Amino acid sequence: MATNLEKLRGLLQELFQLNQADLDFGIYRIMNQKRDEVIRFLDKDLLPKVQSAFKQYKSADKSVLQGDLDKLVANITNAGMNPNESPKVKELRQQLAESAVDVTALENEVFSHLFNFFRRYYSEGDFISLRRYKEGVYAIPYEGEEVKLHWANADQYYVKSSEMFRDYTFIVAGGKRVRVHLVAASTEQDNNKAAPGNERRFVLADDPLSEGNGELFIRFEYRPHDGKEKQDDLNEQAIDAILKKPGFEQWAQELG
Repeated sequence: MATNLEKLRGLLQELFQLNQADLDFGIYRIMNQKRDEVIRFLDKDLLPKVQSAFKQYKSADKSVLQGDLDKLVANITNAGMNPNESPKVKELRQQLAESAVDVTALENEVFSHLFNFFRRYYSEGDFISLRRYKEGVYAIPYEGEEVKLHWANADQYYVKSSEMFRDYTFIVAGGKRVRVHLVAASTEQDNNKAAPGNERRFVLADDPLSEGNGELFIRFEYRPHDGKEKQDDLNEQAIDAILKKPGFEQWAQELG
């Protein structure tokens, strides 16, 4: 079962779209420049920062005090004395009972709260305030109006996130690797919809095929199209063009 820290790390990786590193254009190039910095923070900096915040409680850490007590009791017992009569044993037991803090539990609680906070405002690639219901609790701003209408996302501004693009890689029967590689993409901005007859389609790039390190790259673009042809028709045209591309007959045989 994943720990609270692991769940938080997984959610933040999704938020920062760290799985988009294989694309190298537009916003993805900017995100990739920050990728190493974000990963370093999640893997190396986050836990030490939380531990540092609880450093003041280290002297009262329940697990540390319990370890010290167990060690002291064992030493006194091995010396042939009664540990219950030891002033130091009594002092440690009193500390455990009155002021001990479970630092590990506090750290887990922090990660749990962080996870729930980010999850509350993020869903399927979008940042939006998600509704949360609690019986008997409902409050709205009110200044004496006879009628006050309110909605969950009042005073919030929401812009739909664009499509998420990734390369697609597969292995042909002969064991060679083929990468369907997106070299350019554009999307509508500011919540605008594509004009009729100008919807975007996946189409083969001008120079669609290349080979490197024994791997075949099939290049596509995602751009406005005249709308006369559907994506299924463009796919069939792409397949036909790939299989008939001069100089790639061996790959065509594998792909076919």
